[in-house]
Amino acid sequence: MTTKLTSSLPKSDELNGLNAIANDLVVHPDELHVAVVVIDCAKITTDIDTDESTPTARIRRIEVITRADDKTQLRNLATRAFEARTGKTVLPLELEDELRAAFGGSDEDPDPTN
Repeated sequence: MTTKLTSSLPKSDELNGLNAIANDLVVHPDELHVAVVVIDCAKITTDIDTDESTPTARIRRIEVITRADDKTQLRNLATRAFEARTGKTVLPLELEDELRAAFGGSDEDPDPTN
């Protein structure tokens, strides 16, 4: 099943944490940022021919995570969620760092579509 995402963000500054880093996004457009989002389903579209339903998610709240220790905890949670969802085991962070140091490599997240 495919999921879509609405292009709109929460209008309220209290719910849209992206506004806090708007300048950083302009000055450093290639920099990656970590955020936590709360979503729900804005609508469901059904293809009459195939009877396939496609949900469209809506961002209800988004907060950018800037503290290093919070990012570490969030990475651990994301890794655990990835493992639960896919059944694939991700190497422990310490081992990833050792392998990266030994063999070289980027600190950027790999393309999630691969």
